Amino acid sequence: MAHSIDQHGRISEVTELWLERLGYEWNDVIGRPSTDFLSEQSARYAREVVLPMFFRTGVCDVEYEMLRKDGTLVPVRLRGVAVYGDTGEFDRSIAVIEDLTEKRALEQKMLEAQKLESLGRMAGNIAHDFNNLLASIMGSAQLALRHAGHLPVAAKALDHAMLAAARAADLCRQLLAYSGRGRFQVEVIDLDGLVTEMSRVLAVNVGDQIRIELDLVRTGTRVAVDATEIRQILMNLVINAGQAIGDAPGTIRIRTSVRELDAATIARTTHPGAQPGTYVVLEVSDDGPGMPPEVLANIFDPFFTTKSTGHGLGLAAVHGIVRGHRGTLLVTSEVGRGTQFHLFLPVADESAWAANAPVPAASSRDTVAIVDDDDLLRETLASQLVDAGFDVRMAKTAHEARQLAAPDGPRTFLLDVTIPDVAGPQLLHEIRERAPGVRIVLMSGYSAVDVPLADDLRFLRKPFTEQELLRAIERTR
Repeated sequence: MAHSIDQHGRISEVTELWLERLGYEWNDVIGRPSTDFLSEQSARYAREVVLPMFFRTGVCDVEYEMLRKDGTLVPVRLRGVAVYGDTGEFDRSIAVIEDLTEKRALEQKMLEAQKLESLGRMAGNIAHDFNNLLASIMGSAQLALRHAGHLPVAAKALDHAMLAAARAADLCRQLLAYSGRGRFQVEVIDLDGLVTEMSRVLAVNVGDQIRIELDLVRTGTRVAVDATEIRQILMNLVINAGQAIGDAPGTIRIRTSVRELDAATIARTTHPGAQPGTYVVLEVSDDGPGMPPEVLANIFDPFFTTKSTGHGLGLAAVHGIVRGHRGTLLVTSEVGRGTQFHLFLPVADESAWAANAPVPAASSRDTVAIVDDDDLLRETLASQLVDAGFDVRMAKTAHEARQLAAPDGPRTFLLDVTIPDVAGPQLLHEIRERAPGVRIVLMSGYSAVDVPLADDLRFLRKPFTEQELLRAIERTR
């Protein structure tokens, strides 16, 4: 769109597109100062700075807020040049005006995504370090309980410590889900099958007055995910939808489909960095009251909630879980017209998830190597394993772990996936090369594993109990 102003700063010409975008008629505009169609702040800036400089230099390139006839504001970029008469005096200007509404909306979405990413990174790092501490606390408490279990007061206190640690671990799991680092034990599942399996439980959780309708595509919905976390997403969304509907009769619809997402579509979602490609879509919609724009804009903020008690981690965790599975989200809602959540999960590349060839079982269970850079946790795990009858070797760095890996070395490795000086999968590969047939248990406070869990590989999410530790080691045999 474009307009012209005369030597007095009044609009002398205007295009039809200008009138259409701003909602004015020709007679509303011609002859009026151009500043009449700017916000108060932009008009002041134009009068005091832009127009004096423009009449002096003959060019301008500036961003304004223009005023529609209905009172709403439009962000624009105005680029103008002066046209001079035969005598060299200013005659009129020609200004091309670019509507920046879509650009500003995309910038805002990117800023929101960056904010969530930063908060998620901080939450993930805190949860990782806290999980290491909890693993040591739980391990030490279990050791103490075994040796002091005959003392009632001590046993009761240690039981309470274990319970408190377990509750803290639940909170860490929510933080990890929000951070997008909560994925573990990934497997290829059929999403339609998971929805069908959960439908009865979901119906019980929303009550008799709300009907759940399924509309499943029945083909092509296999995704590489953590089924437990996808169940958590579905449960969270359905319960939220039920709470939105309230006591009135209503309907929650769960649909699946397969869709190609291009870059333009992904740019409108919560994770603009997701890759274009084929996605399985899980849609959860309700016919509740819907959300106003100010609520919709904050639903994934972990510090925002519309409930009288609690925090905003529920939908924040949903956002993190989807992002952790390399997916993205699109949410639409309108007051009086319900809410629709669209979850996009990449279609599984099943060839990449084929099981590894089996590794021969270890000849004994006597020696276990613990590879972790956390001194306290390493010592706690060593005490537990020695108490359980194992010989133990310990390594703090990747270099020390490589030295332990040998054909006649430990037959089982407890390997933290975040050793500082090397990526966990790389160290896993190097250990297997140096010690063919070795059995490995991966550990992580992030709970994020990007390798298939074949028969020779197990995963422990920190914090874990002594029973879970011993069971994981036994299952690698």
